[in-house]
Amino acid sequence: MNFSSRTAQLLHEDHQATIQVVEALEQVIARAKRLAPDVQDSAVHRALDLAANAIEHEIKTHFTFEETELFTRLEEAGDVGIGQHLRSEHEAILPLGLRVAALAKSALAEGFSDANWPEFKSTSAELIERMYSHIQKEEMALLPMLDDLLDAETDMELAESYSNTL
Repeated sequence: MNFSSRTAQLLHEDHQATIQVVEALEQVIARAKRLAPDVQDSAVHRALDLAANAIEHEIKTHFTFEETELFTRLEEAGDVGIGQHLRSEHEAILPLGLRVAALAKSALAEGFSDANWPEFKSTSAELIERMYSHIQKEEMALLPMLDDLLDAETDMELAESYSNTL
């Protein structure tokens, strides 16, 4: 998908990167099933490393930017609903993501155990489901709205500001 505003395009690119993280987690869960995977396996190690780093920094930064810079502008333009809905999803997703990141870091350091694998698996599965749904909503509703909402100057300022946080 291509968007006319640079801000929407940057957020779209972030969504694509997040989908790669989510897909990697999904593959780890699918391949391992009930048994804890070996964190020395290159695909497992890569997925855990991606999750630990991307969730803590990129997703949190992405959510904060949307909430402080975009949802407020939409609300000022009279569209309160989308920001409220997406903000509530952020509030549900971020703690899940941070827990997955913490579990991934722990697994990278110590491996999975019979105790922490089920929690990682279930928390990741919930995060995966929520992230797919959330990204789809943003791609179909929020990002097209930005193309209409942002003038060229504001778009450049926001895009530059967002790029500087990454």
